[in-house]
Amino acid sequence: MSSPPVHLILDWDGTLTTSSTLPIIAQIGYDRNISRPLPSWNTISDAYMSDLRAHTSIYSPPAVERNTIAQELHWLESLRDVERKSMGRAETAGIFKHVGSGDIQQAAEQALKAATVVLRDHWIDLVGRVLRDGGKVGVVSVGWSGEFIRCFLKTALEASREEAKEGLKVEDIDVRANDIVGGEEGRMNRYFEHGARKGEGGIWTARDKRKVMNEMVAEEGDGKERVLVYVGDSVTDLECLLAADVGICVRDRVESGEQTELKQSLGRLGVGCSNISTMGLDHLRNFTGRGKPVDGNSIWWDSGRRDWVR
Repeated sequence: MSSPPVHLILDWDGTLTTSSTLPIIAQIGYDRNISRPLPSWNTISDAYMSDLRAHTSIYSPPAVERNTIAQELHWLESLRDVERKSMGRAETAGIFKHVGSGDIQQAAEQALKAATVVLRDHWIDLVGRVLRDGGKVGVVSVGWSGEFIRCFLKTALEASREEAKEGLKVEDIDVRANDIVGGEEGRMNRYFEHGARKGEGGIWTARDKRKVMNEMVAEEGDGKERVLVYVGDSVTDLECLLAADVGICVRDRVESGEQTELKQSLGRLGVGCSNISTMGLDHLRNFTGRGKPVDGNSIWWDSGRRDWVR
């Protein structure tokens, strides 16, 4: 009996890539507005961290007392205003004024050439296998440029010498994220901004990512039964990891702060998380319903090697 097709949804920063791409995105704006006096990116980042620390200090219950999934998800959703304000600062400062598609394409090409953005090994093999087996592939990000993600993946695919890339098109990967609008105002669009209040509607929190994942599944539209697999590395992926049939946490040999935070959160909540090397094909075959495998364990971790590709 063969394994069922997969609907694979990947986080971007730290999951499909080896590190955050946000500084690279920000640099697009600084390069485009080199003659304008702009606050440094460190200033923007420090203001975000200050907001986060202030919010954390007054939030109740604190992390050590949050021991249910509901409590943790409520905490993650409470970060919405912190994230919204951070994007608002970048817009108010005009960092992305006059940025256009050409700037984003050029930045993607430079990032690949300089290896300032690095994709996980075997990503082409992974995506190609899923698609050839009748599956679907998507990327969802709280980051600031879906266009950058698409441009970078296309550039990396064109530059690759892997045989697995034959017949693979970036258009086959469903990328969903906020985006740079640029123009005179230097604004960012918000993925959910239609019908939302001004300044609202971005993909900012774990709940937003879950909402996007639900959209992707609802839009499959071909009647095929697929195993929903979500891969992420941070607490913003928690809700998707819990909701998917199979959730995979990427943990590098030297863990990032985001990876450690997710690991600690899962441990504190009592969510089982096994090494993916112990997963067999039977795990993918034996589902009693979406998110409910027979053995009751749907979250796994991997060190970023090829195990989770296999």
